[in-house]
Amino acid sequence: MNTELIVTPEVQAVLDTIKNTGKSWHEMMLPDHPMYPQFARKLVVTGFNTPDMEGEEDRIYVNVRQYLIIKDGNIIHKRLKMPDWMIHEGNVEQVMGKDGFLKGIYRTTDDDGQITEEKEAILKAPSVQYIRFLIKTKAAHLVDILQQFMGLYTELFDKEINEI
Repeated sequence: MNTELIVTPEVQAVLDTIKNTGKSWHEMMLPDHPMYPQFARKLVVTGFNTPDMEGEEDRIYVNVRQYLIIKDGNIIHKRLKMPDWMIHEGNVEQVMGKDGFLKGIYRTTDDDGQITEEKEAILKAPSVQYIRFLIKTKAAHLVDILQQFMGLYTELFDKEINEI
């Protein structure tokens, strides 16, 4: 007796895409290094985790590697461990809306209640809480969030990234 699974070409295409999905959570290409132009470089998010939500910490740990890829042949030459990025309870992010960042007005009044000053300000929220909100409300996907944060990572760890 022989049993064979029959699927439509569309279903097979989905299965093939799943099978060919890489192991990383996010990848970001880097510009060529001035001293090593023979390598293409990319940052790869290899993992992330959060401490137990019952604990005191409200943090996300992001594990990052830099891949050096030989341009001739597209062969991975070396994987370099980069500093893990800790997004902690003290970090804040600008809150995005449909048309850009959400804004509010800081209004200053004197003792008589008269307005002395008004300043527009972009609203911010605690990073970890904001990330949870984005994911739980499906306002953003994890890949979108990692993409946004990797720009900040490259600014924060520029020295380490370029010391290869």
